[in-house]
Order: sequence, then C-alpha cells, then structure tokens
Amino acid sequence: MNEKTETGNRTGENFSFVNKVAKENIQVTIQRIRTESEIVAQLEQEGKVKIVGGYHDLTTGIVSFF
Repeated sequence: MNEKTETGNRTGENFSFVNKVAKENIQVTIQRIRTESEIVAQLEQEGKVKIVGGYHDLTTGIVSFF
C-alpha cells in the first residue's frame, strides 16, 4: 500500500491506519476497473455508467462515496 501518512503503528490494531488503507484500496480498485475493463471504461466515457466506490464506516453507519 502507498499509505504514507501514518507514521506510528501501521498494523490492523491501528483503527486510523486501517481506515486509510481501506479508503486507498477503494481508489485503487476504481482505477483498476477503468484501466483493465475497456468496455466499462468506454461506457463511463459515454456517460452510460458511473464507477463509484463506497466506504461503510461501521462505527457511525455512514457510507461515503468516491
């Protein structure tokens, strides 16, 4: 992972680090879909589909979309 802002405990025990890595994974996955699926990328360019990632915060229940 490229998450570099967390300088302390970079393990699953660090809730902040886990959240940052999860959000980065969403961004990476969205980009991979765009680069690895020509059909989906074309449909997105034509405005027929939109690629959206979501992050569900289990503490608050809020879903954030990217």
